[in-house]
Order: sequence, then C-alpha cells, then structure tokens
Amino acid sequence: MKIKCHYFLLCIGFSAYAGVSLVPTEKVTQGLTPAMASLKTDKVAVPSVVPPPAANARYFVSAESKDGTDTIVSFDNTADCHGAQYCSAGSISSEVQGNPTIYFDNQNQEITQRVVLPNGGVVYYTRSHAMGSFWPGRVEWRCATTLYTLSWVLPSESERADLLQMVNSMWNKVC
Repeated sequence: MKIKCHYFLLCIGFSAYAGVSLVPTEKVTQGLTPAMASLKTDKVAVPSVVPPPAANARYFVSAESKDGTDTIVSFDNTADCHGAQYCSAGSISSEVQGNPTIYFDNQNQEITQRVVLPNGGVVYYTRSHAMGSFWPGRVEWRCATTLYTLSWVLPSESERADLLQMVNSMWNKVC
C-alpha cells in the first residue's frame, strides 16, 4: 500500500456528538472544493454525510495525490493539520490495484468483518483498536481496480453504523 494513515484519538469533545445523526459534508467543511479539485481525478469521492465536528464548527479539508492515481482526502480538526495523526478526524483514500487488509488484534484474533451492504456491495469493516498506536474504525472496499478506505475517529457505540452510513452516502459516486 502506497498511502498509510495513522491517527491518534483526540478525546476533547468526543462525547459531544455521540448519538447525534450525521450531517451534510459541505455544511461542516472548509476547503472541500479546492481540495477535491487539486486531485485532478475522479477515482475518489467524499461521503455526503459525516459526523458533526466535535472540537470546532468545521473540518479543514486537505488532499494529496501520489503519481496522479492514489489519493487521500483528510478531514482535520485544525487548519494546519494536513492529515497528521494527532489532529485528524478522518480520511478517505483511493489506491489503484489495492486490496482490503484483514486486521488482527494483539491476541491474533481477526477483527475485520465482511459486511454486505443493502445495495449488494461488499465492504470490510475493522473496529477502532489500539495496537502500538490508535487505529480508528475503517471500512475498505474495491470497485473495479480501485481500493477505497474510509477511516474516522468515532464513538465505539456508533462507529460501525456511522461508517457504513458514510460509505452508503458515497457508494454511487465511486462504484
């Protein structure tokens, strides 16, 4: 995998949106349109809905492309974060010729679950977990030759449902 993302859990205000429904992405982001335009590719899209920002009124969006094919769009808690582990809320990435990763915990138990969406699509959900660092919940799936990975720091009680709702909100844009 060419793009690797790691995140550190920020607990400040974390419970502020526990149980609150997702909100339209364009209403809670700053810099989304220029970030997406900078990618110059249609291989990535962002969810139509995201969790409301916990620590501020907006997510600051940045994007990066590697070789014009693999991309990452970061949703950050600060304007100068640019996807750094300590201040990132979540991300969506695309990787040409990538494959989903099956994750295991430190007792070698598989923690990745295969999930069939209502539209028949198959995704792989991995709950958030600590193992040397904090890994937020993530969903991975392939469409044609492209692997998509959506990762977000969320409360554990709503993590799976929120991630799947976010994937559903963007499925038709990428698949």
